[in-house]
Amino acid sequence: MSEVLLGIDAGTSAIKVCAFDPGGKLLAKAQRSVPVITPCPLWVEVDLERYWELIAEAIHEVTARVGPVSGIGLSTTCPTTIVLDADHRPLRPGIVYLDGRADELVHEITGKDATAYQRRTGNQASPSTCWAANLLWLQRHEPQVWAKVHRVCMLNSFLALRLTGTLGIEPTQASYSGLMDVRASQACWSDELLRLWSVRPELLPPLCSGADLLGRVTPEAAALTGLPVGTPLALGVADTVAAAFAIGLRDCGDAFESVGTSGVITFCLDRPDFNSCFLNRHHILPGRWLAHGAMSTLGGAFGWLQSKVWPEMHSLAELERMAQESVPGSNGLIFLPYLAGERSPIWDAEASAAWIGLRLGHTRADMVRAVFEGAAFGLRQILQHAEDQWNWRPRKLVGVGGGARSRFWAQIKADVLQLEYGMAEFTDASALGAALLGGVASQRYRGLDDSSLPIIHSADQYIKPGPQDRCEVYNHRFSVFTELYPALARSMHALAEQTPAAHDVVRHRARA
Repeated sequence: MSEVLLGIDAGTSAIKVCAFDPGGKLLAKAQRSVPVITPCPLWVEVDLERYWELIAEAIHEVTARVGPVSGIGLSTTCPTTIVLDADHRPLRPGIVYLDGRADELVHEITGKDATAYQRRTGNQASPSTCWAANLLWLQRHEPQVWAKVHRVCMLNSFLALRLTGTLGIEPTQASYSGLMDVRASQACWSDELLRLWSVRPELLPPLCSGADLLGRVTPEAAALTGLPVGTPLALGVADTVAAAFAIGLRDCGDAFESVGTSGVITFCLDRPDFNSCFLNRHHILPGRWLAHGAMSTLGGAFGWLQSKVWPEMHSLAELERMAQESVPGSNGLIFLPYLAGERSPIWDAEASAAWIGLRLGHTRADMVRAVFEGAAFGLRQILQHAEDQWNWRPRKLVGVGGGARSRFWAQIKADVLQLEYGMAEFTDASALGAALLGGVASQRYRGLDDSSLPIIHSADQYIKPGPQDRCEVYNHRFSVFTELYPALARSMHALAEQTPAAHDVVRHRARA
């Protein structure tokens, strides 16, 4: 019977559990949708007990279809802030990276000199790169919860704990804590930053490599999932890092796009020469760092269109067909894709989305196409920042993830970015990367540089930029796009101030 490696890709909107053979062939897959909780503006949470139930169900579905699993690895959305009691039970829902409740605290604690804070940590001061701010928010606004906190962890830590009974945290998730200097070659907590954020070091799990053996599946977890008792598990890494590992992102200058709820262009660096517009972190590979130009809701915008705006449209393919009824440039309509604030490149938790230029003649097709184009304009801004920082830009860009299969969207990206855009048919790169780390932990592979690792080396198809006149339309629209956020930021902030206060929800929860 074939050896099986399991990759668990636990995302913000979906969970995927994939079984692979050691050659990287997909043997079985199960998927579950994740119910995201938004109890008030700026809040984005997940019910952790329900999340674990969905993970266990998906694993059981896969294990019923394949042979015994010999290694497991985790790939998870990042950061998701989780607090546990003394019995390692979650005290409240997990706080997802899209959450902006701690934005004011970030600015209060880090002060007015954002450049000085970045020099201390290697990252911008924001909730997305500083989950310690969520901990301080809990101290101030949910003291009854904070009083019971025994440990703090991330999503892969929590899932590994449920599967093995062992708790740990690894550098790719810790990079966004605000509690370490990411530029250091060896990941470690900073005493100075721990004091800054009022975090006691004993609350943090031990730092370990995401490729090492963390623990083995317990009898309790085996009964729920169908996994063999004692199966080795690697803690794994953040989802984009797992995808980077799976596609062989190893050399300085390598780049790819992952297309999920977020849209992320990832650049590989051989030294910590960071740009403040990017999220910067350790790679799973020693001596390498990753810089992410991360848009928070690049793919999530389409889920929003389907669920909240036009629920009669049930898939991305239906949205594409609608968008194709419009023309390049969406008849003068532009969409700002800041549905949950934004990370790269503007770093504003209070930014909001908008269609700009609406007139009586515009149609739904124009509005939908403008969302596709707005996402591509944001990616173009990210590439420009990379070129300014490192004096190079990729000639080709490979996309992985569900959205990377869309030829229509790939053509828009090729036209807007002015490069060849690669469509990878393999959509489960993060799950594969996680499974391969499970194979390293179980000693199926000799290490992270084992030549037998089944790395995805290229895209299956490349889309070239279209005719010059179409690209010129996008060049003009892009110049307008870059002017809109600076012009509207003050108004966006004023609107955000008028939303229901987070402490009202806290009081409601306390009464409940």
